[in-house]
Amino acid sequence: RHLKPKAFSLCDKLAVARKTEAKTMTEEEKELTPDERMQWLRDRGILIETPEERKAQSEATKPSSSGPTETVTYVLVPADSNLPLQELTFESSQDISGDGLFEHVKPVFAKDSQKVDLALLQQPSAMQMGSSSPENVSEDALKKVAQDGQVEIFSLVHPTPSNKFVGINIYLDEIGLLKRLPLNKRASDFAREAGYNPPPQFYGDVFLGRVHRRGGNFIRNMSFPLNDTTPNADWLQQGATQNLEYQMEMNQITGRHETQAEVAGSNGVASQEVGYTWTQTEEEVEVVAPLPNADVKSKDIKIKFKPRHIEIYCLGQKCVSFELFEKVDVDGCTWTIDKADGKSSVVVTMEKMEEALWPRIEN
Repeated sequence: RHLKPKAFSLCDKLAVARKTEAKTMTEEEKELTPDERMQWLRDRGILIETPEERKAQSEATKPSSSGPTETVTYVLVPADSNLPLQELTFESSQDISGDGLFEHVKPVFAKDSQKVDLALLQQPSAMQMGSSSPENVSEDALKKVAQDGQVEIFSLVHPTPSNKFVGINIYLDEIGLLKRLPLNKRASDFAREAGYNPPPQFYGDVFLGRVHRRGGNFIRNMSFPLNDTTPNADWLQQGATQNLEYQMEMNQITGRHETQAEVAGSNGVASQEVGYTWTQTEEEVEVVAPLPNADVKSKDIKIKFKPRHIEIYCLGQKCVSFELFEKVDVDGCTWTIDKADGKSSVVVTMEKMEEALWPRIEN
């Protein structure tokens, strides 16, 4: 069985908790205040964090010159698959509860803060910026957010009773997509092994870390060494089962069964662009461009392939030209003419250099 990535805001959790059936909550529990209800959820392993708590945690976990610390290891997973994974360390406070790694990696993600592309918010594959819609997010505001170094935490393995509430997190750039950072295939592979299918898409370099949650709000960083990234690591072997345990608990409490939105062009559903449509698998991407008439012959078509660019010419006229999101294997690119219902199209198939679903076809 597989998981679908899902997330619930505090408002979502409180709202759906009110609709929980009697078999989950007693009549007495239904009369709880919002604060009591939030604690009820926390006591059952549901991780809830209010904006006030997140701000307090941010302040509390800032480096301090006093108080005992311990050296905690974590792992850098570069987006470039040619670069090795690296084991890194930071000093975690032993006196303060909070995810110190969250604060520690902020400066890393503050880089390239001026390179955000607001136009990507208009695309269906774009990430959702909280509750704001694209028209309500100004470019200046987005750049200000980027300068602060915004970190998103993805629970690769949720803390559950069966793993003694020790979870594995991916720490990533919250607006990596808007910075046009490259896909991180290895990060997605970790998510797939942990039971997420299809796996989420991660952009740019990410970090792997281990946390221990106790009593709802208590968080302590634990070491995640490089040898924990091997396929036979215990957390990876058991991650899918533990995530399923967490999801079943969430489904019971919320009564919802949400799934991840489909990736553009996947599952055989064509995505429409100007002058062509396209579909994709993890291995290939296919472009279909209509021809001006059914009499066009192969000799009338010319296609130029480059690792990150494609140009389609018909009868001497350029029909399609754009830069690809990622590299393709030029030697693995083919094309043919398809005729149906009195119409003709040129069908181009390109083999991806790295197996991964693209969030879009044009860079």
